[in-house]
Amino acid sequence: MPEGLDDGRLQRQLACFGFEVTVLSQAAKLAKALQKQVPAAVVAFADFTHSDPVLQLAQAISSNCPLVITSPRRDFPARLEAVRLGASGFLDWPLQANQLVDMLSFGDIGERRDPLRVLIVEDMASLAGLYTRVLAAHGVEAVSETNPEKVPERIEHLNPDLILLDMYMPQCNGIELAKVIRQQRLLDGIPILFLSVEKRQNVQLDALTLGIDGFLTKPVAPEELVVTVVNRARRYRKLRSYIANDSLTGLLNHSHLHGQLESAILRARRAGQPLSLAMLDLDFFKQVNDSYGHQAGDEVLLNLARFLKERLRRTDLVGRYGGEEFAIVLAGTPADKARRMLDALRQDFCLLEQGAGARAFRQSFSVGISSLASADSATQLVQQADEMLYRAKAAGRNRVEAQEG
Repeated sequence: MPEGLDDGRLQRQLACFGFEVTVLSQAAKLAKALQKQVPAAVVAFADFTHSDPVLQLAQAISSNCPLVITSPRRDFPARLEAVRLGASGFLDWPLQANQLVDMLSFGDIGERRDPLRVLIVEDMASLAGLYTRVLAAHGVEAVSETNPEKVPERIEHLNPDLILLDMYMPQCNGIELAKVIRQQRLLDGIPILFLSVEKRQNVQLDALTLGIDGFLTKPVAPEELVVTVVNRARRYRKLRSYIANDSLTGLLNHSHLHGQLESAILRARRAGQPLSLAMLDLDFFKQVNDSYGHQAGDEVLLNLARFLKERLRRTDLVGRYGGEEFAIVLAGTPADKARRMLDALRQDFCLLEQGAGARAFRQSFSVGISSLASADSATQLVQQADEMLYRAKAAGRNRVEAQEG
């Protein structure tokens, strides 16, 4: 970063989102730091002059970890140069924390932190292991299963972005298993690729009419496996986000969150595990819109969404329930632990600076938490969390109230 950068504010903002940041003022220091540790990403300032030391290091950086270029130049030649240097992203200078968080959370960089998930169903354990290793070497979280009867359970726990399915297995064939998977509404859209020695076009066409997304003919070359699986899985993840996610925040929308809550309740009851639901509401949000404008209000909603996605566990489900209200499903978590988690998040979010300059302000939220131990249904769980949220607001806001249990 250039000399004189006020990195303290940027570091504090990013720390609120859970990022650990090291700021280096010289490219030489960066080269030494990379020898000691490979970071999740490097964000480098570049002015694209011939003497720019970052340009000399860029390709070495991008070969080891994602590189994001930030520059006061916004012209096409600068952006093209960044691409040729192997940069995964390009941000305008001066850096804005929210834009950087988005860059680190989505696309290729975000994929490193939340890998694509693939379920491999293959009755030959040696082949299943081979496919798993090949995909894992390219950053994919691949899980194999040799027993078709266990596939529904595997899908439930993994929530895969794609299923690789052997067409011919002794217990049941791939077409039958695909039909079982497609019976479930929430699984109807998951891409299924058949692994098979089958080359007859009529058989392949019959399978495609059942909603199968394609064939990989055995033996599958590693390069073909990786390219086909990764591209299909990425496309499905992106399409799923358009359908299931709130258009402003990118979180699950109301209807999909409720469906996921019902599924989580079934899993928790079957496993005898606790589950908590947190309803979160931004305090005095109307005043934000009235005082700073609706654009500032939307930015607060986005900041909260980014904050929750970064700080919550991967197993937690978070969605925008409506307006300034959000819901979080915490599987395997009793209410008292959920209260401690949400209270820590509440305190950190209050430190996050909203807006900029003289118009900067802080924002708080209130939380109500209910427990599956005292609820008979998803509807009742939501109702009880709302009651706890009302109690938190009545007690002065900027606090967490939870049911016992």
